[in-house]
Amino acid sequence: MELTKKERLGYIYQLRILEALYPDEAIDFARKRTALEDGYSLHYEWLTETLSDDMSAEECREVLNILDMYRAITFALQKLDEGDALRGHRLAKFLGFDGNNEGQLMAYVRYFIMDLDRFDELKEGKFPSFNSHMPMLDTYRAMLERWNLIEDRFEPSRAQIAAVLGAE
Repeated sequence: MELTKKERLGYIYQLRILEALYPDEAIDFARKRTALEDGYSLHYEWLTETLSDDMSAEECREVLNILDMYRAITFALQKLDEGDALRGHRLAKFLGFDGNNEGQLMAYVRYFIMDLDRFDELKEGKFPSFNSHMPMLDTYRAMLERWNLIEDRFEPSRAQIAAVLGAE
């Protein structure tokens, strides 16, 4: 990262303010400030080390489409008899995304469901992690392809849900 002296000065002033406002984090802010003051350009990256890479609007929409699909599946399954085997299918509940390989998707789900308080019906337990512990994106994409073939996605039939879950 390259910074002009003017940009460095702006960050230095901001870090001084942050040091005063957040004494518990002052040491970290002071280290970053020192790197800027002394011109250690290798360490300018420290200013942004806690920022995640951007997630495109398309990626966000895809996750929201998956959540919408699971919302409808959840409500449709609730209408089935308690003993219906489809309710216990391994994909009947939203598992989340793999924390190791799909971490940004998992974090977005957590943000959207927990922080924005949406999709309550997909929450499992008091502190859901949404970590599937296995890659799920390809599975969800295949499910979405089948889902998008359904005309009335607000009232899918049992057979349509079985097809989407791959339980035919």
